[in-house]
Amino acid sequence: MLNRIYINDVDEKNLFEEVANDIAYALHKFDLQNDKQIAEIRLKKMVQELIKAKDDAVKANKLKSEFLAQMSHEIRSPLNIILNYTNFIKIELDEGNFDTSSDLKGSFESIEIAGNRIIRTINMILNISELQTGSYEPVYKNINLKQDILDPVFRQYKVNAISKNIDFSIHYDILPTVYGDEYSIGQIFSNLIDNAIKYTNKGFVKIRVFSSPDKSVAIRVEDSGIGISQEYLEKIFEPFSQEEQGYSRSYDGNGLGLALVKRYCTINNAEIDIRSEKAKGSSFQITFNGLE
Repeated sequence: MLNRIYINDVDEKNLFEEVANDIAYALHKFDLQNDKQIAEIRLKKMVQELIKAKDDAVKANKLKSEFLAQMSHEIRSPLNIILNYTNFIKIELDEGNFDTSSDLKGSFESIEIAGNRIIRTINMILNISELQTGSYEPVYKNINLKQDILDPVFRQYKVNAISKNIDFSIHYDILPTVYGDEYSIGQIFSNLIDNAIKYTNKGFVKIRVFSSPDKSVAIRVEDSGIGISQEYLEKIFEPFSQEEQGYSRSYDGNGLGLALVKRYCTINNAEIDIRSEKAKGSSFQITFNGLE
C-alpha cells in the first residue's frame, strides 16, 4: 500500500493528475479479470514513475529555494553596504565633517569590496548557467600554468592574505605546462584560493605544484582553516550548498564556487581530490590527466 502523498504545489498537482490519468488509462486497456499480472506490472511501473516525479519536483523546489535564499543575501548585503556608505559620505560632505582624507578612503574601500562581491556573484551565476545550458565553449591550447594562471592569481589574493596575517606561499617542484581551457582553469584556482583564504583565520595557505606518481601535473591548495565536516563532504559540489545556512552564517558566499570547480575540472579532464577535517584545515588537489 502506498503512503498518502500530500500535494502543496500547483505544478506538482498537475503532474500527479497527468500520471494518475495514465494509470486510469492503463487499467482501462487491460481486462483485469483475464490479465491481472500484466496490469499489475504496468501499475507498479506507473507508481514508480509517480514517486520519481514527486522526488524530482521536491528536489527542484528545494534547489529553487536555496538559490533564492543565497542570491538575495549575496546581492542585498553588499548593496546595503554601498547605499549606507554612499549616504554617509553625502551627509558628511554636506555638513563639512571630513577632517582628513582617511574617512573618505575607508568609505570607498568598503564600497569597492561590496561592489566586487556583487560582480563576483553575478559572474558565478552566469558561469553556472552557461555550463548547465551547455553554451560554454572551451578554447583549448597549451598553457604555462605558472606564468598564465598561478602567479597572477597568487598576486591577486596576496593582499587578502596579508590583511588576515596569513602565511601565503606558492612552491614549484616543476614548471608546469598543460593543454586545456585557460579561462576555466583560472576559475578553478581562483575559487580554491579564495575559499582557502576566506575560511582560514590564522595559520597558512600553501600552494604546491608538483608531478604526481604517474607524471601528471598536480596542484595542491592546502590551508589550516576551519575544515569541512565528513557529512558535508558528500554534497560539497552541489550548487548553492553551504555547510552553514541562513543569514546568521559566519561566512558569506553563494555556494557556487566548488560546483563550478568540479564542472571546470571535467572540461579539462582533471581530477579533484579533497581531504579535510573539521577545525584542522583542508587540502584540495587538482591533477591534470591530459586531453586527447
